[in-house]
Amino acid sequence: MLKKNQLALILLTLVLMLTVYYIVNPFNKEKDSGGNDDGSKDTTGRLEELAAMRQALREERALQVLALDAIIADSTKTIEEKTAALEEKRFINSLTEKELLLELEVIKMGYRDAFVHATSTGVEVMVISDEHSAAKANEIIKKTMVQFNQQFSNVVVKFQTVEQVMGEVG
Repeated sequence: MLKKNQLALILLTLVLMLTVYYIVNPFNKEKDSGGNDDGSKDTTGRLEELAAMRQALREERALQVLALDAIIADSTKTIEEKTAALEEKRFINSLTEKELLLELEVIKMGYRDAFVHATSTGVEVMVISDEHSAAKANEIIKKTMVQFNQQFSNVVVKFQTVEQVMGEVG
């Protein structure tokens, strides 16, 4: 009787492990977001191309933050240099947070996806939509100015279709 219980427990454990594997399997996510079986591209949700751009920007800023952390940790640096590095680090973190919030606001306006990139010269907002208008662009510019506390006077809004973005990045 004990061997049957052990066998049942092993089989139950195996079934649970396989279930967890298929739920968390990263290959499932790629298939689901990549397209349908009939070859048509998925038209809802956020674009992988913009996610790649976000990741590249995040990595670039992470390198900047690491360099600033090295300045802050360096015992040979002056208090002024460390303070400047700390302020720059806060500025980078603030930009990243504001970019993300603005992306979410633009998506809430009914657009499929958006990519916001703020630099020292201004803010560029890429909106994924088949339709665009000057009124919608002005509304996005106003939201940008509010989000960034009118810190930048140069705000560019670009409307692009999914095909344009995929051709540009891919």
